[in-house]
Amino acid sequence: MGLLHTLSRLAPSRRPAPDANATMFVVQRYDRTLLAVTFLLMAVGVVMVYSASVVTAELRFGDGMFYLKRQLLYLSAAMIALLVGLNVHHDIWRKLAIPFLAVAVLLLAVVLVPGVAATAKGASRWISMGPFRFQPSEAVKLSWIVFLAFFLSKHQARVPEFRAGWLRPLGLMVLLAGLLMKQPDFGSTLICGGVMMLMLWAAGARWLHVGGLVAIAGALVPIAILVEPYRVKRFLAFLSPEDDPQGVAYHINQALISFGSGEWTGMGLGASKQKLLYLPEAHTDFIFSILGEELGLVGVACVMVLFAIFVWRGFRIARQATSSFGALLAFGITAEIGVQAMINMGVATALLPTKGLTLPFVSYGGSSLITLGAAVGILLNVSRREPPPAWVHRLPEPDAWRLPFRRANRRKEVAA
Repeated sequence: MGLLHTLSRLAPSRRPAPDANATMFVVQRYDRTLLAVTFLLMAVGVVMVYSASVVTAELRFGDGMFYLKRQLLYLSAAMIALLVGLNVHHDIWRKLAIPFLAVAVLLLAVVLVPGVAATAKGASRWISMGPFRFQPSEAVKLSWIVFLAFFLSKHQARVPEFRAGWLRPLGLMVLLAGLLMKQPDFGSTLICGGVMMLMLWAAGARWLHVGGLVAIAGALVPIAILVEPYRVKRFLAFLSPEDDPQGVAYHINQALISFGSGEWTGMGLGASKQKLLYLPEAHTDFIFSILGEELGLVGVACVMVLFAIFVWRGFRIARQATSSFGALLAFGITAEIGVQAMINMGVATALLPTKGLTLPFVSYGGSSLITLGAAVGILLNVSRREPPPAWVHRLPEPDAWRLPFRRANRRKEVAA
């Protein structure tokens, strides 16, 4: 409640008009419902991370609270990022859309440099920073949404035209997909591609173009699965988990055992048996399974309702935004969080093949939690519906970040 009180003071609802006899100017508050839901999901995450990781942490580090301490540290950083996002006008991100995406893509390339990246289980997705690791793909998701919101809001009138509205986003998506798949990170590639299609649809793209792109993506996904033997094994395990219960289908079977053990009300908080080294990644990718085992169907339903409320409020913010950039930015952030939550829950319940995606706000992880905190802060800033301050207008427009020869060509086109 202390943080809520601080945030309410930072966003007052009323302020006096210059003329004492005039009426009061009403300033829109940030969306408190969305903030409360975010805090509830983070609180659930702290409890479940400790419960799911205590045994693993004790065996690996001799400290059952190792992951809990780190999660609380990450949560503190996420709160700072949220406060910054809330109090910095979102139009600044429009101005910085191109350099923000460029830095994120550069970090994706750095991950592929031998000796720089931290490798785990055959994947190079992290940059080592002393005792901590940073995952650039999390920053890429947010920067990609910011760029798409900028580009589509600027060219919204031409989005129905395939060449004007689709070619540049598609070209950049191919670049991102190439870098992400090189790690490999199939899950983040799907998230970025899915968010792009949703944002193009929201910006007014033709159904024919959206349907065609979905069909092409549907054809490429099987190819991406077939080129990697481990993906083929995962997909076959998803289709028939009973064929190899102790091999490649081990994750799926143990996750289903967790949910089956939880029944309606669960075994009780902290009473999970699957976290006793039976279910791998219990505090990260499969934390939803542990939640189902300990809190049962009731707990699972509560978490799903919280995510549903988050998505509802996020789309409401997008619908009420005062600018096309703010609307698309809010829509993209909400869609990304909602889609990732659905994929994680689908994997944990064996409705989707196994993918390495965390449950937003709940799973253990610093890069994800801090980036999500910044994203929620930006979403709350959009919900305030305030015009940008005067000094923001003095910042260079995104076109100023283009290469000099591109600006020269543009001047020639205008002159012609």
